[in-house]
Amino acid sequence: MTTQHRPQVIRIARAAALLAATLALAAGCDGEPPAGHEIRINKAVGVASFKITCTRDLWDRTSHPEYGAESFDDAKPRKLAGAQGERGLVEITLTGTQLVDYLDQLAMDIGGGLFARGEDKPMAQRMYAAIAPVVDRIQKDTPPTEVPVATVDDAIAPAGPEASPTAGIRT
Repeated sequence: MTTQHRPQVIRIARAAALLAATLALAAGCDGEPPAGHEIRINKAVGVASFKITCTRDLWDRTSHPEYGAESFDDAKPRKLAGAQGERGLVEITLTGTQLVDYLDQLAMDIGGGLFARGEDKPMAQRMYAAIAPVVDRIQKDTPPTEVPVATVDDAIAPAGPEASPTAGIRT
Protein backbone atom coordinates (compact mmCIF):
# COMPACT_ATOMS: atom_id res chain seq x y z
CA MET A 1 0.00 0.00 0.00
CA THR A 2 1.31 3.42 -0.88
CA THR A 3 1.42 6.28 1.55
CA GLN A 4 -1.14 8.24 -0.44
CA HIS A 5 -3.76 5.49 0.01
CA ARG A 6 -3.31 5.25 3.77
CA PRO A 7 -5.69 8.16 4.71
CA GLN A 8 -8.39 6.62 2.53
CA VAL A 9 -7.97 3.21 4.20
CA ILE A 10 -8.15 4.83 7.65
CA ARG A 11 -11.36 6.68 6.69
CA ILE A 12 -12.91 3.44 5.42
CA ALA A 13 -11.89 1.60 8.61
CA ARG A 14 -13.37 4.36 10.78
CA ALA A 15 -16.60 4.33 8.77
CA ALA A 16 -16.81 0.53 9.10
CA ALA A 17 -16.24 0.74 12.86
CA LEU A 18 -18.90 3.43 13.18
CA LEU A 19 -21.34 1.36 11.13
CA ALA A 20 -20.65 -1.74 13.27
CA ALA A 21 -21.21 0.23 16.49
CA THR A 22 -24.43 1.71 15.13
CA LEU A 23 -25.75 -1.71 14.10
CA ALA A 24 -24.84 -3.18 17.49
CA LEU A 25 -26.77 -0.44 19.28
CA ALA A 26 -29.73 -0.74 16.91
CA ALA A 27 -29.84 -4.49 17.43
CA GLY A 28 -30.19 -3.99 21.15
CA CYS A 29 -27.09 -5.95 22.00
CA ASP A 30 -26.95 -4.24 25.37
CA GLY A 31 -30.64 -4.87 26.13
CA GLU A 32 -31.32 -7.72 28.49
CA PRO A 33 -34.52 -9.76 28.45
CA PRO A 34 -36.59 -9.70 31.63
CA ALA A 35 -35.25 -11.87 34.46
CA GLY A 36 -36.39 -15.48 34.10
CA HIS A 37 -37.25 -15.09 30.41
CA GLU A 38 -35.53 -18.28 29.22
CA ILE A 39 -37.23 -20.35 31.94
CA ARG A 40 -40.60 -18.91 30.88
CA ILE A 41 -39.90 -19.74 27.25
CA ASN A 42 -39.14 -23.35 28.19
CA LYS A 43 -42.42 -23.59 30.12
CA ALA A 44 -44.49 -21.79 27.48
CA VAL A 45 -43.45 -24.08 24.65
CA GLY A 46 -45.15 -27.04 26.34
CA VAL A 47 -48.54 -25.37 26.80
CA ALA A 48 -51.34 -26.50 24.48
CA SER A 49 -53.21 -23.21 24.88
CA PHE A 50 -52.87 -19.97 26.81
CA LYS A 51 -55.48 -17.22 27.06
CA ILE A 52 -54.87 -13.50 27.32
CA THR A 53 -57.63 -11.06 28.27
CA CYS A 54 -56.94 -7.40 27.47
CA THR A 55 -58.21 -4.55 25.32
CA ARG A 56 -58.08 -5.00 21.56
CA ASP A 57 -55.77 -2.04 21.08
CA LEU A 58 -53.30 -3.35 23.68
CA TRP A 59 -53.15 -6.67 21.82
CA ASP A 60 -52.80 -4.95 18.44
CA ARG A 61 -49.99 -2.69 19.66
CA THR A 62 -47.98 -5.46 21.31
CA SER A 63 -48.40 -8.44 18.97
CA HIS A 64 -46.47 -7.10 15.90
CA PRO A 65 -46.92 -10.14 13.65
CA GLU A 66 -45.45 -8.12 10.79
CA TYR A 67 -42.01 -8.15 12.44
CA GLY A 68 -41.15 -11.76 11.73
CA ALA A 69 -42.75 -13.57 14.65
CA GLU A 70 -44.92 -16.45 13.66
CA SER A 71 -48.23 -15.14 12.47
CA PHE A 72 -50.97 -14.60 15.01
CA ASP A 73 -53.62 -14.70 12.24
CA ASP A 74 -55.33 -17.72 13.75
CA ALA A 75 -55.22 -16.14 17.22
CA LYS A 76 -57.99 -13.68 16.47
CA PRO A 77 -59.19 -11.61 19.43
CA ARG A 78 -62.70 -12.63 20.50
CA LYS A 79 -64.83 -9.89 22.06
CA LEU A 80 -66.07 -10.87 25.51
CA ALA A 81 -69.69 -10.66 26.57
CA GLY A 82 -71.19 -8.72 29.44
CA ALA A 83 -69.38 -6.12 31.51
CA GLN A 84 -65.97 -7.21 30.21
CA GLY A 85 -67.09 -6.71 26.63
CA GLU A 86 -68.56 -3.32 27.51
CA ARG A 87 -65.10 -2.31 28.78
CA GLY A 88 -63.64 -3.33 25.41
CA LEU A 89 -61.96 -6.53 26.56
CA VAL A 90 -61.14 -9.34 24.18
CA GLU A 91 -59.74 -12.83 24.68
CA ILE A 92 -56.88 -14.19 22.62
CA THR A 93 -55.98 -17.89 22.69
CA LEU A 94 -52.39 -18.73 21.79
CA THR A 95 -50.67 -22.07 21.33
CA GLY A 96 -47.47 -22.69 23.26
CA THR A 97 -45.27 -21.81 20.28
CA GLN A 98 -47.27 -18.63 19.64
CA LEU A 99 -46.83 -17.73 23.32
CA VAL A 100 -43.07 -18.20 22.94
CA ASP A 101 -43.05 -15.84 19.93
CA TYR A 102 -45.21 -13.32 21.79
CA LEU A 103 -43.03 -13.37 24.92
CA ASP A 104 -39.94 -12.92 22.74
CA GLN A 105 -41.58 -9.97 20.97
CA LEU A 106 -42.49 -8.36 24.30
CA ALA A 107 -38.96 -8.94 25.62
CA MET A 108 -37.51 -7.34 22.48
CA ASP A 109 -39.76 -4.28 22.88
CA ILE A 110 -38.77 -4.03 26.54
CA GLY A 111 -35.04 -4.52 25.90
CA GLY A 112 -34.76 -2.41 22.75
CA GLY A 113 -34.00 -4.99 20.07
CA LEU A 114 -33.56 -4.25 16.37
CA PHE A 115 -37.30 -4.36 15.59
CA ALA A 116 -38.42 -2.93 18.93
CA ARG A 117 -40.90 -0.10 18.85
CA GLY A 118 -39.82 2.20 21.65
CA GLU A 119 -43.22 3.86 21.89
CA ASP A 120 -44.71 0.46 22.77
CA LYS A 121 -42.28 -0.28 25.63
CA PRO A 122 -44.71 0.62 28.48
CA MET A 123 -47.41 -1.55 26.92
CA ALA A 124 -44.98 -4.43 26.41
CA GLN A 125 -43.82 -4.12 30.03
CA ARG A 126 -47.40 -4.20 31.33
CA MET A 127 -48.36 -7.17 29.18
CA TYR A 128 -45.20 -9.09 30.10
CA ALA A 129 -45.83 -8.34 33.79
CA ALA A 130 -49.32 -9.85 33.48
CA ILE A 131 -48.22 -12.96 31.59
CA ALA A 132 -44.99 -13.78 33.48
CA PRO A 133 -46.52 -14.85 36.83
CA VAL A 134 -49.06 -17.06 35.06
CA VAL A 135 -46.33 -18.78 33.03
CA ASP A 136 -44.19 -19.05 36.17
CA ARG A 137 -46.93 -21.16 37.80
CA ILE A 138 -46.96 -23.67 34.94
CA GLN A 139 -45.51 -27.01 36.00
CA LYS A 140 -43.71 -28.86 33.24
CA ASP A 141 -44.84 -32.42 32.52
CA THR A 142 -48.03 -31.94 34.56
CA PRO A 143 -51.41 -32.21 32.83
CA PRO A 144 -53.27 -28.90 33.11
CA THR A 145 -56.46 -28.70 35.11
CA GLU A 146 -57.42 -25.49 33.31
CA VAL A 147 -56.14 -23.25 30.53
CA PRO A 148 -53.78 -20.61 31.94
CA VAL A 149 -55.20 -17.08 31.65
CA ALA A 150 -53.38 -13.74 31.96
CA THR A 151 -55.58 -10.66 32.35
CA VAL A 152 -54.78 -6.98 31.89
CA ASP A 153 -57.81 -5.10 33.19
CA ASP A 154 -56.75 -2.65 35.86
CA ALA A 155 -59.39 -0.70 37.72
CA ILE A 156 -59.48 2.24 40.06
CA ALA A 157 -60.18 1.37 43.66
CA PRO A 158 -63.52 2.65 44.93
CA ALA A 159 -63.15 6.16 46.26
CA GLY A 160 -63.67 6.75 49.95
CA PRO A 161 -64.35 10.04 51.70
CA GLU A 162 -60.61 10.67 52.05
CA ALA A 163 -60.13 10.43 48.29
CA SER A 164 -62.07 13.60 47.53
CA PRO A 165 -60.25 15.81 45.02
CA THR A 166 -60.55 18.75 47.40
CA ALA A 167 -59.36 16.86 50.49
CA GLY A 168 -56.69 18.81 52.30
CA ILE A 169 -57.21 21.96 50.24
CA ARG A 170 -58.16 25.04 52.21
CA THR A 171 -60.40 27.53 50.54
